Order: sequence, then structure tokens, then C-alpha cells
Amino acid sequence: MKQLVIILFLTLNASAQEICTNGLDDDNDGLIDLNDNLDCDCLNISSVTSGINFLPNPSFEDYNCLPTQFSQVVDTNVVWEDGIYCVNNWQAGTWASSDFFINAPGAFWPNIPTPLPNGQAAAGFFIINNPDVIGFDGNIDDGIYTEYLKNCLTQPLQPGNSYNLQLNLNGIGMSSFGNALTNIWFGPVDITLFGSSICTQSAIQTATCPTISADWVELGHASYQADGTWKTINIQFTALNSIQSIMIGGPCSPPNDFTFLDSNGYTFEPYFVLDNASLNEINLEDCNFDFTIPNVITPNSDGLNDLFEIENLPENTELIILNRWGNAVFSSSNYQNNWDGKNTSGKDLVDGVYYYKIKTMAGKVSHGFIHLTR
Repeated sequence: MKQLVIILFLTLNASAQEICTNGLDDDNDGLIDLNDNLDCDCLNISSVTSGINFLPNPSFEDYNCLPTQFSQVVDTNVVWEDGIYCVNNWQAGTWASSDFFINAPGAFWPNIPTPLPNGQAAAGFFIINNPDVIGFDGNIDDGIYTEYLKNCLTQPLQPGNSYNLQLNLNGIGMSSFGNALTNIWFGPVDITLFGSSICTQSAIQTATCPTISADWVELGHASYQADGTWKTINIQFTALNSIQSIMIGGPCSPPNDFTFLDSNGYTFEPYFVLDNASLNEINLEDCNFDFTIPNVITPNSDGLNDLFEIENLPENTELIILNRWGNAVFSSSNYQNNWDGKNTSGKDLVDGVYYYKIKTMAGKVSHGFIHLTR
């Protein structure tokens, strides 16, 4: 039986229908989400590029000093006057600090391919997974080293609303001296978006994934294959809670081929330059839904809201219900308006907020939250 899959949580096979909001090439046709306009006709680009951009200084053009080198936080009590600290509104997300560059006289400018998509400034981060080695203390040193760009949003993202992060990206090989290679030796990687319900200026004391802190969760990702040229990627997601700040960078477990390459006397490692970012709300009203979805279910046998009933429910509509941890608790490939707050084994689920996703045979997708209370 064909099963519905849900944003961020379940994996699709090669013959699956494209899901338009999960940052994956679900139907294996080389097109992802909003770029797959044959399958995602109700979520077109125009529905996410208008309106407020939640990212201040989205193209890194506003700054307060000229960067003079790559930046890394070696002492959190010292704020350097160069690197990422020169750019307004963006910060280093972790101890493994990201970088800021301006293509202007007097500023440090590595061999980044130009012209830039927008303006004269950009930011960058390493994604490294070198082999583990035994350190001087005899312990194994993890070869994973990932950097992240952090931004406190102009206003919080709202729970249950859907959003799209669009950015221009250029993956190259970078040396510590600023030399670059466009001859790529590493494969695809999931450029990953993380979110937090708080906004803080301090960096997480780690050189790996920000989810080491309980304040940060993954929101979504998009597969990207570097080739030394500028590309546009989109990451779509639904906010499960209020999001005040984001981080952009590599996945928690980078691919094994994200290692170093010796060439021309230099050591190069996978590096990604980012420019022209935008974070916009997706307007699902463009899908022209003609059915009504409730936001509460009270299965207490009083005859009111005992079932999750969708008005004008189309035939052969798929439904999945997930709990707050992203685990599927109920699903149906041909929903009959019969979910009564029980899991697939027939046991009562605890009261709380659950996440639903609905997909019609026409490919229209709706998702949001349902409150279960008895």
C-alpha cells in the first residue's frame, strides 16, 4: 500500500511523488521542491518570494569594518575586529566560526568566483570530515569540523506556518591561505538549516553540529552538489514552534569524502560561499483548497469534535499524524474522516499538539497542527 510521507521525517523511494516542502528530490527527477514545477504547481516560486524577508542584511552588504582574514573564535572573551564580526546582523553560530568577505580595497578577499550574485560581499563556511586521529592525550579526535552562519530574525517564525529559505551557493575547495579550487573532488552534501526559539549573540562551544545545544533543532535541508559555479537552492520547512534565530551550514554528519586534498603545495578542504539569502513565508492559499480542516479534536464521546473530520474531503486523500517528536502515530492512504485520537494500534494518544499532513490525488498538500484534548 502506498504510504504518505511527511516533511523532514520519512524517506521516499525513487518512484514516489514529489513532496513540495521537504528539500528533497522525492521523485528522483533532478528537481527539488519549488524547482519541480511540474509536480509542485500549487507552490510556485511567486508564492514564496514576495512579502517580508525575515533575514536582516540578507546579502551581507551592511558591515562595520573590513575583514582582514578568516575568522575563528579562539577566546570567547575577545571580539575580533575582523572576519565574521565585521558584518551586521550575522554572527558565528559555533566555536568553529564562519567567515565574512568584501571584494573591496583593503579587505581580505580569497579566490572566490566572481561576479557575486548580489553586491560585493559574501559569507562562507567549511564542511569537513577528515579521518579520525589519535590525539596527544591518547583519545580519538573527531575529524568532523563544520561552521555555521547565524542570524537573529526580524520577527519570529510562527508555529504551523510554512517557510522557504532561498540562497545562492558556490562550493569550492579552499586553503587556509585563501587559495581556491573549482575542480571539485567531493560529492553532494545536505546544506542544513537549524532553528532556535531564542536569539543570543554567543556562539555554541563546539566545532560540530549546533544540536549539541538543546536550544537548536534541524528545520530542513537541501542536497547540493558543488561544481565551482553559483547555484540557487531552496529549503522548505514548517515551523513546529516559534523560531527566533537560524543557522545555516553543513549536516551533523558530513559525507566521508569531505576531506582534504593536497594540490600545488596547498591543502584544500570543502568550502561553501553564500550570498543573497531570503527567508519568506509560503502562502499555501495559492493551492486553492476547497475543503476545511479543523484544528482541534476532543474524542470524549459527547458528539462534538470526536473525530478529525475534514469538510469536503476529496476521495483517496492521504493523511498522516505525527507527534511532537516527528514519529508517525496514525496514517491512512484513503482517509475516511475517522481518526479519533488513537494510534495505529488502537490505543489512546496522550493529550497534546500533533502535526498533520494531507495530500490529495491532485497533488495538493496541506499541513498544520491539530490539538488533541479530552
